[in-house]
Amino acid sequence: MLVAITSGKASPGATTSSWALALAWQSPLLVVDCDAAGGDMASGLVVGRVSTDHGLLSWSTATRRAPAIDAAAMIGQHAIALPEAAHLWLMPGLQNAGQASAMTSGGWDRLALALERADSLIARDVLVDTGRLGPQSCWPVLRAADQILLAVRPTVRSVRAAIQVAESLREQLGDLQKVGALVVGAGPYGARQVAEELRVPVGGQLPEDRPAAAALSDGAPVVARGLSATRLLRAASILVSRMARLEMATRYTAGSTR
Repeated sequence: MLVAITSGKASPGATTSSWALALAWQSPLLVVDCDAAGGDMASGLVVGRVSTDHGLLSWSTATRRAPAIDAAAMIGQHAIALPEAAHLWLMPGLQNAGQASAMTSGGWDRLALALERADSLIARDVLVDTGRLGPQSCWPVLRAADQILLAVRPTVRSVRAAIQVAESLREQLGDLQKVGALVVGAGPYGARQVAEELRVPVGGQLPEDRPAAAALSDGAPVVARGLSATRLLRAASILVSRMARLEMATRYTAGSTR
C-alpha cells in the first residue's frame, strides 16, 4: 500500500500527521519525505540522527542509471531505522528547495516506480509526506499512490488553501477518487462540512495535541507518559486500522472481479 499525505498552505499539520500515522502503522513501513521545498520530518522526532549519507538525495544520485527493480532494492541503503519503532524506516528528504532539480529531471518518476515495487521487494508499505503542493512537487508519486490524504484544518483559511490543492490534484490525476480529507484539529466547521467543500470524502480525523505534535515535528522531549498514550497517537491508530481494512476490501474486490 502506498499512501501520500499532502497539503496546501496555512500549516495544516501534514508532517505531524505523517509521523503520527507512521508510528501507529501496524506493519513494516517505509516513510519518505518528498517535500520539494525541503523536508521537515528529519528535524522532528529524529533530529540530530540524520546524516547526508542517508536520504532521498543520496538515493537519487546512487540510482540515476539503475533499473527500477534495482533502485527499489537500494532503498534500504538510504533509509534510517528507528530504534524506538522497529517497524519503521525513514528516508529523509531534501535539505532545501535548491536540491529539487535533482528530482525534477526524472527523479520523481524513478522514485514512483521504485515505491510501487516496495511492497514486493522490501516487504513494506509506503507513506509519503509530499509537503505543500506546487509545480515541482512529486506528481509521479502522487499518481502512483493508492490513497491520498489532503491535510486540512477546519478553518476558512485552511479550507481555501486545500480547495486549491484539490483542484490541482484533479487536474493532475484526472479525478479525486483516491483523495480523502484528513481533518486536523478543531475549528468552526465539522469534518463533513470540510469534506463537502473539498468535494472529497472524509479520509480521517486527528485531534489537536500540542505536546505530541511538538515531539514529532519540532524535536521537543517526548511527553512523560510516552507518545503511544497521547490523544494524537491513539487517534492515529484508529485511522490506520480503518485504512488497512479499506485496503484489504479494495484488494478483495479487485481480485474477485478478475
